[in-house]
Amino acid sequence: MGIVLNYIKYGDTSIICKIYTENYGLQSYIINGVRNSKSKNIGLFQPLNILDLVVYHKKNPGLQRIKESKLDYPYKSLHLDMRKISVCFFISEFLSKTSQNEDDQKDKFIFIRDSLTIFDKLEDNYSNFHIQFLIKLSKCYGIEIGNSIHLTGNNKKDEINSFIEECINNGYEVKIKSNNILRNNVINLIIEHFSRSLDIKINLNSTSVLKEIFN
Repeated sequence: MGIVLNYIKYGDTSIICKIYTENYGLQSYIINGVRNSKSKNIGLFQPLNILDLVVYHKKNPGLQRIKESKLDYPYKSLHLDMRKISVCFFISEFLSKTSQNEDDQKDKFIFIRDSLTIFDKLEDNYSNFHIQFLIKLSKCYGIEIGNSIHLTGNNKKDEINSFIEECINNGYEVKIKSNNILRNNVINLIIEHFSRSLDIKINLNSTSVLKEIFN
């Protein structure tokens, strides 16, 4: 099983696709012939598609190959709603920056997969989904955001702290009151938390688009 993160064009008809896999973590696969006029498979590799995969796996780092691939869960709305599409690009970019090629990623994979299927089914009140997703995802990295102080420190930011606590304690389907300024401030704090805790620099091109789309 794998979750598509992104792909780049390779040669005249091929792509190199980053996929977060259940068994091997982040992997790059070369997929031949999917960009020719007769192929209909390019749609399989849209960001965050959940795929059922049979792969040839080499232990050494480098490009891997896919033997078979098909959709495991066909989304109903994720690739049709512009706001959801923007969230998909944000999440896929974030995962591609923070994931590694480590074996046995089952728990993290199941969390991401289940979150995406819930997101697909949400018809409204999902403007906070990406924030709740990253907060809940932090536990999978061993850097759990267990309370608002993990993000704000001892600074008194009552509105921000209250919003963070609600995001921590509620499921995706619960309506949580927020606004664009509040969401932007919190997403910046979350990215800083991941960057500091994982000791990596996380610069996301999709953040600005995401901030505008829910304005």
